[in-house]
Amino acid sequence: MNRLRQNGMSCVMALAAVVVVLAPTASAGFTSVGAFYSVSSSVGGGNLINTAMDTTPVSWVNNGNWTAPSASIEWSNNLQVWNQATGIGMVNVNIVIRNNTAAAQDFTLVAGMDGFASGPFTASGSIGGQYVNGSATLGMLTSSGPLWSAIADSSIVNTQLNNALFFAQPFQVVSLGSFSFSNIQFGGGISDRASIAFSMRLSPGGEASFTSVFSFQVIPAPAAFALIGLMPLVRSRRRR
Repeated sequence: MNRLRQNGMSCVMALAAVVVVLAPTASAGFTSVGAFYSVSSSVGGGNLINTAMDTTPVSWVNNGNWTAPSASIEWSNNLQVWNQATGIGMVNVNIVIRNNTAAAQDFTLVAGMDGFASGPFTASGSIGGQYVNGSATLGMLTSSGPLWSAIADSSIVNTQLNNALFFAQPFQVVSLGSFSFSNIQFGGGISDRASIAFSMRLSPGGEASFTSVFSFQVIPAPAAFALIGLMPLVRSRRRR
């Protein structure tokens, strides 16, 4: 009898051991390899300098500028973060663009976080800013197409301030408002860069400042359960 009980317990333990539960697992995290900044302008070539400082093991701060004759772009406290544990990445851009020339000028800035990640993702972001007319004539801030874009590699995830048109009286400040988006899904992963792009035209004496964020999070894979059914135990009984 004791041997039969021991055999029965062994069968239960063996069957229990083949019940496997696979917990949700996130896709491979974003592996950052550095910060990216690119500036082009109708003013001509300029000098770009960026200084990055690690603030935590998963984030760093960028401060820098681009200077050309009578025009400049400055960025300060630009954060770029990737957290492997949470699967969340973020590019935060704070910039000031100045045109001190006597003519309207075009500016394009791309600020990003270089690296790669496996998707799919859900994205969110926001942008807000103001325009200052430092001239004695009517000032304009315009864009042909989106003024602001959130980009994964070369794919546009979202745009804001499309075909922007703002006027400002001499020496006046105009709010550009605040805009945001959330829960936009995109897949395919990121093989090169997550970035924010600005593209605009400033009239003479114009200054534009912006604060914006592009964040994305890996969508965890669904929970998978591999369950092997327990077969009924057949107990042997002695017949008297």
